[in-house]
Amino acid sequence: MRIYPSLFFSTALLLSFSPLAAGASAPVNPSSSNATSAPVTPDIQNLDCRADMAQINQDLASNPSWKDRLELLILKARLLRDDRSSKSARKEGLKTVDEGLRSARKAEVENPGQSWPWTMEGMLDLLKTQYLHFPKGMRYGKMASRANSQALALSPDDPEANLSRGLEDYYKPWFVGGSYVKAQKRFRKALEKQPKNPRILSWNGLADLALDRDNRGFQELKEAADICPDNPIYKKRLLTRRPR
Repeated sequence: MRIYPSLFFSTALLLSFSPLAAGASAPVNPSSSNATSAPVTPDIQNLDCRADMAQINQDLASNPSWKDRLELLILKARLLRDDRSSKSARKEGLKTVDEGLRSARKAEVENPGQSWPWTMEGMLDLLKTQYLHFPKGMRYGKMASRANSQALALSPDDPEANLSRGLEDYYKPWFVGGSYVKAQKRFRKALEKQPKNPRILSWNGLADLALDRDNRGFQELKEAADICPDNPIYKKRLLTRRPR
């Protein structure tokens, strides 16, 4: 049986697009690492393939670049969101999302005219909606939409900005403008720039499944899982078709 986003989450996301105040917190420094040391890139081929939490924390402690740091925080929050083995996973994941949001907002100030900080904020806002649910997470859907719109205004062809908008369209109820068709258009546009990005491939596969194109959908889910065999998110999608 195909699993779609729950009515509970859809209701929360619907309310999140109501005109409520965003109330963004003041930006702070992303980490306590030495501000004078040069940023480094974690020694990993694809950030999204990293699934070992100890390694992710080590990479975060190595003073990565702004963008790599945000990518790692998003990955960490996604993994903790789905972790049912630890009672502290949800609390740690929510803390990670908040750290990411503070870093994204500071990156927006320090990188004017660039789209990626807004894209990262959009993804983190959507994650916080998932963590908090209804009614506490209501305002974060609206904040995600604002951040995604800003990212796309700055760079309409940016693959990650299109991925983030696609996620928004996928989860948003149809009666406020969301649809699987609109979401897949965004995913496909992102794939034109990054055809081997496992996260984009996987979401495009989930959109195909939602649109009853099962053969293509499972093929894309398998391709994403093959690219990142250690990431449990992609393994679970192959088995359960859960859109997380």
